Amino acid sequence: MKLREISLRYLRGQKKHTIMTVIAIITATAFMTVMLAAVSVYRAAALNVCREENGTYHVVFNGLDKDQLVSVRSMDIFSETQIYSVSSYTSSVDVDYGQMKSEDAQMEYLLLNGNPVNDVFLRFKAGELTMLPQNMNTVFEGRLPEKDGEIVLSAQSTYLWGYPELGDTVTARLVTCKAKSDTPQSVDAPRSVDTPRSVDTPRSVEGIPQYLSDAFDITDVTDISFTVVGFSENSNIVDYSDTRLKSYSNDTDNLLARFSDKTNDLYWDMHYAFKDAGYEIDDFSYGLNQELLDLEGKGVTAKFSQAVFFGIVYLVILFLMFCVRMVIDNAFEISSRERIKQFGLLKAVGASNKQVFSLVVWEAVYLAVPGVIIGILLGTGCAAGLFGIVKNLPYLSDSSANFDMRDMLVFDIRPYVYISSAVIGVLWVVISAVSTGMRSIKSSPVEAMNAAGKRDKVRIPKHPSGLEKGRSFIAAYSALSIKRNKKRYIITMVSMVMSIVLFTTFSYGAQLANDKITTEFDEERVPNDFAVQTYTLSPDAIHESTDKMISSGYFENVQYDCILKFRLSNEALNITEGTPPYEDGAVLTAVHPVSRETFEKYIRPDSGITYDELEQSGAMLIDPVMKDKSGAELYTFAQNDTIPETITSEPFIDSMVFFLDAVTINAGGTYSTDLRTYYSCNGLASAVMAEAPFEQLVSQIGIDSSSSQVEYNGQKYTLFSRTIFADAADGMENEARNYLNRNFYNSFTDNAEDMAKAVSNLGIVKTVGYFAVLIISLIAAVNIVNIISSNVMGRTSELAMLRACGMSDNQLHKLVLSESLIYAALASFSSLLVVEAAVFIIQIPFKNHFHDLDMDDFGLKMSAAAPLKYILIAAAVSFIVAAAASYVPARRIIKSPIVENIRNSENQ
Repeated sequence: MKLREISLRYLRGQKKHTIMTVIAIITATAFMTVMLAAVSVYRAAALNVCREENGTYHVVFNGLDKDQLVSVRSMDIFSETQIYSVSSYTSSVDVDYGQMKSEDAQMEYLLLNGNPVNDVFLRFKAGELTMLPQNMNTVFEGRLPEKDGEIVLSAQSTYLWGYPELGDTVTARLVTCKAKSDTPQSVDAPRSVDTPRSVDTPRSVEGIPQYLSDAFDITDVTDISFTVVGFSENSNIVDYSDTRLKSYSNDTDNLLARFSDKTNDLYWDMHYAFKDAGYEIDDFSYGLNQELLDLEGKGVTAKFSQAVFFGIVYLVILFLMFCVRMVIDNAFEISSRERIKQFGLLKAVGASNKQVFSLVVWEAVYLAVPGVIIGILLGTGCAAGLFGIVKNLPYLSDSSANFDMRDMLVFDIRPYVYISSAVIGVLWVVISAVSTGMRSIKSSPVEAMNAAGKRDKVRIPKHPSGLEKGRSFIAAYSALSIKRNKKRYIITMVSMVMSIVLFTTFSYGAQLANDKITTEFDEERVPNDFAVQTYTLSPDAIHESTDKMISSGYFENVQYDCILKFRLSNEALNITEGTPPYEDGAVLTAVHPVSRETFEKYIRPDSGITYDELEQSGAMLIDPVMKDKSGAELYTFAQNDTIPETITSEPFIDSMVFFLDAVTINAGGTYSTDLRTYYSCNGLASAVMAEAPFEQLVSQIGIDSSSSQVEYNGQKYTLFSRTIFADAADGMENEARNYLNRNFYNSFTDNAEDMAKAVSNLGIVKTVGYFAVLIISLIAAVNIVNIISSNVMGRTSELAMLRACGMSDNQLHKLVLSESLIYAALASFSSLLVVEAAVFIIQIPFKNHFHDLDMDDFGLKMSAAAPLKYILIAAAVSFIVAAAASYVPARRIIKSPIVENIRNSENQ
């Protein structure tokens, strides 16, 4: 009979062992497949995100002349090329005039409203440029230009053009300059772009800034106009054939290129291609899209990065697989004694060590092949199911402002997933099988056969056991059984502690992150969708901005805000002497303007005063309740009947850090509010006035607390700072954002979008994290079930003897359950110690080294009690798993005849 036939007979005869081992292999391989599939999907998503954010090109060239452009586009190292151009304008006159004069060069300046501006224009054909990042050629309103005379304005440039709307005509002036000559020039009028004429002599023109005409000779002035057809976030865009905005500072085309698949060493391939074309690589200005190259594995550097990435991934997965291997080891351990006897018989009839080793290998192969194949199929199915769940998570669409993350996810499983799962799965099976049979291969036939009839060595406790001390038999016997199986006990404890600690630390970390988000958006930021920061030389200009926002129909609850700070005495606010934090006898009070809409919606005067009455009286209302940052009440410091009719105090100006002349304000009583902007909070009292009398008061004082003075060209100006709070009208969220992009680019905070993005990113992290914790916990659960089962089945005869001595079925169940629950209890307690130690250790540097820095400064409030609820949840699950794991083997022993169990142990 051949060795492989002996292995098959044994596996058929030991169906229970075969099935358990195959299930263990399936579990391990499926886990490996799911983990590698996640890596494959991640890389595919990362590639899509990179293409969305960085474009699909590999190299970008600029500074090419026409001959070089044609030559490079024909090189076979590139599979695809596309052309675009960029015109950049500057307002600076700091140039090399000597070089300009020697080269007879000219510079082009773009004038808007008579002033040179710094701006950039992107030129390409709509629909033809696909390799640039999406956000560079995407409009958030309108469309791309399709012919000459049309323009898309970037959000950051709309203010330069006077905040136009779609369809409006905008005008600009192009001024061409050259280095100054030594002869005086005449002054001519500007010409229209439609009436070209030659310019033979330099000239200067009325309307040109003095510093520009002082620095250059004006050679040409051209007035141009465009129709606004769209708005983008990044660049102004015109059609590729429209050359009216082609500045001297960048008058060449740019070339995007993708390397072909056959390109290997990018530098040398380009070097030789350029050399064949008669160019030197150093003559070119180019940049590589390194992130895309890394993800696509093109070029030496990219391949190195890819190798490092996969090296790290495989190290992590191999570490996790060592934990998974315990599942396979436990399955082989259950039948190790039967195989020891089998190996002894084979060696007794003349089998060599090599033949016995081959027998083990054949057994491993027969177990591994179906287990690995089914495991790969099961893992692929689980990965596909999980992918579908993750792809449909509602918060994925909020993870980025530029694209929907769900569109980036593709179920792209690469061949290395299946190859790696198969190779590592088979490897683990062979290692587990060989490791459990090597001691029998090395021993003599007599030793092997004798070892088959023995159980694990019984260690007599050095100290009196619980049985000797007269304790409960079930509890004492369970503890003694654990001591006799230290190896299995340690493995079980490590699995359970690792699972509980991972779940607890990750859950507590997610809670801290969620608390941080809540603190950021609910306590520290203003409670509105948008906050717009503006600066103006005239404080009245704020009304134009707020009126336009209201009339657009995209916003509601629009309110501008600034503050006047007064230091009010304790007597004026009825503050008890010595009440913290007012020991110095006065309190700083911030006065805010409120519109009618804000007043009627959020302000509740205790005296019942109306907005009209508040406006006519010019009075100030005070919030009498001091609160903390979260809005919780600390104490009351003012009452309606004790506040005087007028309050006289000195305004305090933050930017100047001193007090101005005292002013007198009517006091209209107290109010309450639900809007945090008008809370009396953390030592700063809050008060409100109607907008009109507030502005009169600001005019009387001459400056408000948040304003400052700037100096320009030797003159001092007061710069008034204003903040506009607003909510998006229902169903108008996108329109509201577009409006703010056009009118307040980069000077507004989108609280609603930031909050949604933060919650979305945390949701993604929690989903991935809990999935990993779940997988590791399932592995630990399988380990617990296998180890407890093998522990109980390994003492079949011992337990049968106890039954023969009168132990009832119920007592046997309690005995096995007690042993299992000891595992769960000790693992839970150990996990609690590990987690609490970690919480304590993390805070040590802050307590001992960073005297002025606390965890609260990062928005994190760590406590020893917070993780307890997660410990309790994990402990409860551990007790349930341990209890379930004890039921099946106990039930199997109860169903088996006592005599048969004892006889089987004697015959072994």
